[in-house]
Formats: sequence, C-alpha cells, structure tokens
Amino acid sequence: MKIKLLLSIAVLFFVGLFAIPGYSQTQMISISNLKYTNGAAIPNGTSIKIAEGGTVYVTFDLSINNPQMALIKGGTLSVYSKLNSNSNIQHVSINFGQNAITGTVTRQCTIDLRSTHFPTGTGSIYAQFSPINNSPILGTSVPVKVVPLITSNYILGNQTVYEGDPVGSINGPVPNGGDGLYTYSWQQRIGSGGSWTTISGATGVTYKPVNVSASTISYRRIVTSLFGTLTSTSNEITVTILPITPLLNNTISRSGSELQGSLPTGGTGTYVYYWYAYVLQDEDPWLLGQSINCTIPNSVYNFVDSMGYNGYINRVVVSGKQQVVSNTITITPSQEITNNTITLSGNSILGSLPSGGTGNFTYEYNVYNEFADGEIVDGVSVVGFNQNYDSVVQGYLTTKFYRKVYSGNKVSYSNTITILPKVSFAKTASTNNEETASGDLTVYPNPTTESVNFSTNFSTNKEIDIVVYSDKLGNEKSVFKGTVTPNQVVNWNIPASYQKGIYFYKILSGNKEVKTGKIIVQ
Repeated sequence: MKIKLLLSIAVLFFVGLFAIPGYSQTQMISISNLKYTNGAAIPNGTSIKIAEGGTVYVTFDLSINNPQMALIKGGTLSVYSKLNSNSNIQHVSINFGQNAITGTVTRQCTIDLRSTHFPTGTGSIYAQFSPINNSPILGTSVPVKVVPLITSNYILGNQTVYEGDPVGSINGPVPNGGDGLYTYSWQQRIGSGGSWTTISGATGVTYKPVNVSASTISYRRIVTSLFGTLTSTSNEITVTILPITPLLNNTISRSGSELQGSLPTGGTGTYVYYWYAYVLQDEDPWLLGQSINCTIPNSVYNFVDSMGYNGYINRVVVSGKQQVVSNTITITPSQEITNNTITLSGNSILGSLPSGGTGNFTYEYNVYNEFADGEIVDGVSVVGFNQNYDSVVQGYLTTKFYRKVYSGNKVSYSNTITILPKVSFAKTASTNNEETASGDLTVYPNPTTESVNFSTNFSTNKEIDIVVYSDKLGNEKSVFKGTVTPNQVVNWNIPASYQKGIYFYKILSGNKEVKTGKIIVQ
C-alpha cells in the first residue's frame, strides 16, 4: 500500500467535531482521479473492472476537505471494499490521531482489488472518515464490477498450398467475455521447433498470410480486453507451403476431329486446360474447351474452308502460377467425302472405307420401311454406328438402308439397299389393297364394335382360311378357317392385346390367295 502526503497539515488544534453547514459528506470525504496502474483512467460514474480470477491495482486521490476552515478534531480516514450488506475489507487507514484538520488534506493511494473480494460479481469501494468520539462520515463510493474471461477465441484455416499460390484467410469469430472491447495480435512460428513471434501490422479479427515461402508455418491469435488485463490465446492452425516442380509433358495429337492431350506432370498436381484455335491472323484465338481432350467443332472447319487457309490448335496447361503451351495441330480446309458405298451380303451390309474429309470417319446406318406406294412407315431410325451393319431382317414391308458418313464438317450419303418383304406380303405391296379376285368378298369394319366383318358373296359353299399378320405379331394368325355359306358374314373381334398400327390380311381358298389388304387399328 502506497500513501503519499500531498499537503501538510499546517495547523493542528484540538477541537470538537461539528458539522459544516451547506457542505455534503461526499464533498468532504472523496475519492477522485481514479486510474489503473497502467495509466488508463477510470471516468467518473463508471465501474472499476476486475477480470474474473484476477487482480487490478488502482491509484486514486483520497481527500478530506474543510473549505470553511472549521476546526475538525482528529480521527481516521479509510477506504473499504463493500462486498455485500454485511461485510467489507479495509484497504486504507490514515490515522490523524487527535490532531485537528483544517483546509484540505489529500493523500495518493494505491490499492489492489481482487475478483474474489466480490463473489457476487459486483460491489464498491468507498471512503470514510471516523472522527474521534463521533459516528463515521461516509464519502465517495465507486462501483466495482467483475468482468468474465474471454471466450470463443478460436481460429480456422488449416491449408496446404504450393509456393507462389495465395494463402487463404485465417478466420475466427469475434470473442465473447471481457469488457466487450478487444485488441488483436497474431503470432507465427516457423516449423515445429521455432519460437512464436508477433506479426507486425496483424491487428485484425482475421489474418491473411502473404509472402510465404516453402515451409510449415503455425499461426495463433492473441485477444486482450479490459485494458490488457485479460488475455486469451487461440488454438493453432497450420499452413503448409509445398515447393513447386516444373510443369512438363503437355503434348497433343489428333485423330480426325478428336484431339487427345497428355496428362501433364509437375506443377501443383492440379491442372487447368485451355484449348485454343487460331483461325484469324492478328485476332484473339477461339477457346474450344477446358478438358484434358477436345473435339474440333464444325465451326472451325467451316471457317477454315471459307477463308481458304490453314488454322492451328494448341493446348495451354496452367498449374498454380506456371503454364506451358503444347505443340500445334494444323487444321487444313477439309475435303469432300468420297467412296461411300454399301452392298448386301447375306444378312449383313458391308460398307466401303471412305476417303477425303479429315481422314477420320464416323458412321450412321439408317433404316425405314415403305408401303408399295412409297409411303414411309414410322419415319427413319438409326440402327448402327460401325462401318458395316450385321442385323438385316426381312419383314412384311419393303425395308431400305443407307449409310451416312461424317468427317470434320462434311457429310456423305451412300447408295440405298432395298430389302423386299416376305412373299406373303408381296402381293399386298404390289396391289396396294386392291382386290385380286372378283367381287365375291368384301372386307369392312363393324361400326358398332371393335371388329372386322369379312362378307362373302359366294353362290355356293366354300372352304376359306382368313389369316392376319404384321411385324408386331411376328407369326401369321389364322382368325377363321372353315366352310362359309353363300352371303355369310365372318366377324373377327380384334383382341385387346393388339397394339395400334397396321395389320395385313389374306384370304385363302383352295390354296390360292383370293383377297389381300391391310387393317388399321386405331
């Protein structure tokens, strides 16, 4: 405890204690000019703050003031901590004995206050003068508050980067606790055995390392509050800086319109690809793709064809801050595709090896079915993608095949191969649903049911066989076989399992086809 006498007592008299009219006790006995021993002032009306579990040292002026120069008999001037309504601790005791006090007497005092003095978290210190043979006189009271420890001081940001690549920010939340006002500093340690050093200028909530070289660097954040009396050190995070190796092995090759690129080596181990086409002199290149391989689009061929001179393609690989350019592929104006012919061999169609184009070809076999009048049934379908086609099947319709060949921006159509229908359907195709006999037979739908009527106009009994077939059925189905009498109508109910589409029928009598045609099921 430090006590300094600022003003000597000039006159000492033995007088009785009496009240000073018009002057309050707190003006008479006062604590003023409070500050922490680190120099931070404690403004009037604010609390003295103590860190939880800690101790603060407070300096102040303790005064007894007798402005009217009335004689005050001696006594004791004290400072107490008020813990609660029933207990206190004395910090300062200045005994004047029986010497009279006149004017103003001020002493500078320093006391230590501990958070354990204030178990409820709040309290006060107050001044008191105890005159001889009289009741104590209370003076100034200053509140005291216990401040909680700093919490939530943690950081995130473990990372591994290559030398020269940017390091991401190390982040952490704004802490809790303290007096709500925080200052930050950041420290780093090189390797596992180094010492912690403070990073100059790093005073923010977050920190972004810069200008780091190959090594393992640890970082932590120091948070202080309550005028530096509370300190919290965060967890550590590690930034690993890997040395870079030269970026190598960037070569490309071409097969037709397909460009293949090698897998690079070195760099950071992560690669970004850029395929560029140079088709206009003194102009920026076209970006074709960003994968390890690339396909030359028709637009490049079209442009080269229209300009009449060569284009060029290369690949740029980027890894970290390194980049390397590949060899160059030349794109010449493409030639027309020639020698695209197909021939039938048994159940296979053999296709010639084309020439022209880019020298690399893709194939597409197309097939469609026709009625005898040339009407196409159900459009054109793609059935194969190889040079040859091996699945020719004869059906009940005329089937036609042709091959399309692609190369660069060129397309070629082959000749067409025609596969005639099965014999039982040949007459239908050639007659186009016209009757092949006299008007002895009439076929028409029943308007009231999902059925077909076969009306016979024979004058005598006849043995007939009515057969229905289609590609959907696979095999011929006999729907009536027997003897019909003159003018008999044979009714055939179309099974519910029959799909919508075109079906064909033939009526046989005496081993001859006497009528053929088609039925459309809707």
